[in-house]
This record gives sequence, structure tokens and C-alpha cells, in this order.
Amino acid sequence: MKAAIFHTSSATLGLFQSLAAKTMPDVEVMHIVEDSMIREVMKSGGPTPSINARIAGYVQAAERAGCSVFMTACSSIGASVEHCQDLTSMPVTRVDEAMVEEAIQKGPRVAVLATVETTLKPTLEYIERKAKQSGKEIVIQAKLMSEAFKALLDGDNKTHDAIVSAGLKEAMASADVVVLAQASMARVMVGMDAPTVPVLTSPERGVTRLKERLDALV
Repeated sequence: MKAAIFHTSSATLGLFQSLAAKTMPDVEVMHIVEDSMIREVMKSGGPTPSINARIAGYVQAAERAGCSVFMTACSSIGASVEHCQDLTSMPVTRVDEAMVEEAIQKGPRVAVLATVETTLKPTLEYIERKAKQSGKEIVIQAKLMSEAFKALLDGDNKTHDAIVSAGLKEAMASADVVVLAQASMARVMVGMDAPTVPVLTSPERGVTRLKERLDALV
């Protein structure tokens, strides 16, 4: 079996290579990286028609390369990839699918933390849509920490981690479950006291869901 994982930044490549090798060692993984896309998405405030057309091209290229499933590792373009389902016979999925479903089950008070607005907005929309589909009533608490992302871009990891940690502790005090919308935020969990409520991240759950999709095709 062969799967495609699409990256809008090379920053996620190493993590997903490691997770794929650990979770599904017998699966050939085609990693597609367009390193400039996330910057364009952020500059435009979300995917543009031009970006969507390029994403569709990558989905079709993956199918021609023999892939059986396509997953985006970037939450900011999750909806764009979902819209490509009509263009291909292979299942398409998004890295935050399993995480969002788990968060809805663990609610009803769901806190969503992000450091980039173009990730926060589509994540909130996705949670609301999935909750409606499942018939679950949830209350979402959203927190954007853009100053943390600025610090990360400046190479100031200490400031980034301090801001995210403070936001996480605040969210845990009033939520049943906390969603970290970006993989880069999970690092703050290292060395922290055990969380008082579940804190969910997407990479591990996303790759596990990808394997489940592949297994279902056998």
C-alpha cells in the first residue's frame, strides 16, 4: 500500500516521516512538500482559488503515483483537501480529523488554542461542523496567541513556550478538553505537570487515522 502526506512547510516533514515509520512501517509513504504554501495562505488569510487549484493538482498527482489515501498535514488547508474528494477515487483526509472527533466526544466544553489565525479559524469551523454532524452540543472556547508565533519565527522558543503554557493552563481551568491546533505547540507539554483535562494534538492521531483508512481498503 502507498499513502501520500502533503506538507505546506518542510517543518512538519521530519515529524511525519518518523510517525509514519513507527505507525505503519509496511506502508510506502509519498511525502509532498510545497514549502512556500503556508506563507501564501497566511498572507492571504486562507487558501485562495489559485492555492486550491494547486492542492487539487497534488491530489491528482498522488493518485497517478499509485497512492491509495491522501492526507494533509496542514490544518489550514484541511477544508480545501476535503473539497478534492470529488476529483479522486482515493479517500482524502486531514490530520486533525481524529483529534476533532475525540475532542467532541470528550466535551462539551472544548478549548481550542492556536498561534496562527489561519489555523484557528478553519479548526473552529471543522469542530462546529463535525459536532453538528454527530448531534453533539458543544461550547467552544477559542484563544489565539499570535505573539507566540511571532516569537517562534524570531527563534525565541522560550517566549513561545511561556505564552503557550500560560494559555494552556488557563484553558484547562475552564474546559473539559483542550485542542492544540498546531503540532508546534505540543512541545510545551514536555516537563509540565500532568494535565488536569485531556490535551489533544493532531500528528499521532492523524497518522493513526491514515493507517485506519488504508486498512479499510484491504
